[in-house]
Amino acid sequence: MKKLPETKSCILELDNGWLTIWFNRPEKRNALSDTLLNDIKDTVESVNNDRSIRGIIFRGKGGNFCSGADLDGIKKIASSGKNARDLAINMSMTAGSTFEVINKSPQITVSVVEGSSMAGAFGIACATDLLITMSDASYALTETKIGLTPAQIAPYVLNRLGFAQAKRLMLFGSLFDGNEAFKMGMADHIAYDEGQLKELIGKVKSDVRKCAPNAISITKRIIAQNHSVDPQKAAELFADCVTHKEGREGFASFFEKRKPYWS
Repeated sequence: MKKLPETKSCILELDNGWLTIWFNRPEKRNALSDTLLNDIKDTVESVNNDRSIRGIIFRGKGGNFCSGADLDGIKKIASSGKNARDLAINMSMTAGSTFEVINKSPQITVSVVEGSSMAGAFGIACATDLLITMSDASYALTETKIGLTPAQIAPYVLNRLGFAQAKRLMLFGSLFDGNEAFKMGMADHIAYDEGQLKELIGKVKSDVRKCAPNAISITKRIIAQNHSVDPQKAAELFADCVTHKEGREGFASFFEKRKPYWS
């Protein structure tokens, strides 16, 4: 197989045809920095043509899947004045291209969610083929609460959850746990302890090995043809929200740990 890329914010584990991409920023609750996003994208792309890799698992070190956008990147945008829109577009495009690469991977992709899965991490969870959740994991699309929009994430959330559920979660940013994720059909499997989580991961691997890798790849390509995403347009909509007065207020209220004026 092709050599895996060097990564700065991920740990890569290859075992018996399965690649695990560990998000490795536990001190930041595995927040999605540009470096982490690029690590994920480069790794998934590096095995794109390798049918010896049967599946890719996404997990977070330190007991957390991912807390969403990196605060350092948000602060940079918030303080950049006239450059805010361009920086917001770049941030959104980086995230959007990563979601798209995950979604279009010819291998089976699996999110294993422990701890929190917020905002952009919610997008990763919905972009993968399967989602295994711990019962006490927490989820939310928090963007509208700080004056933003989950533009890049929206198509994946709609595809995974269906229109009514996705609309409710994207509009109101409701917080819910793994039990609710499983009940609403967002999560495919739920675990109540580490032993059960390990068993579920093993079962998924076993199920995948029963299917021909080329057939999986072609079937995923057929599915992807009915799933359209325009990352550029999504990035522009996100940037419009960032530069709007509500976006500026949302950032300010977040960092000042207060409610925004509309709350």
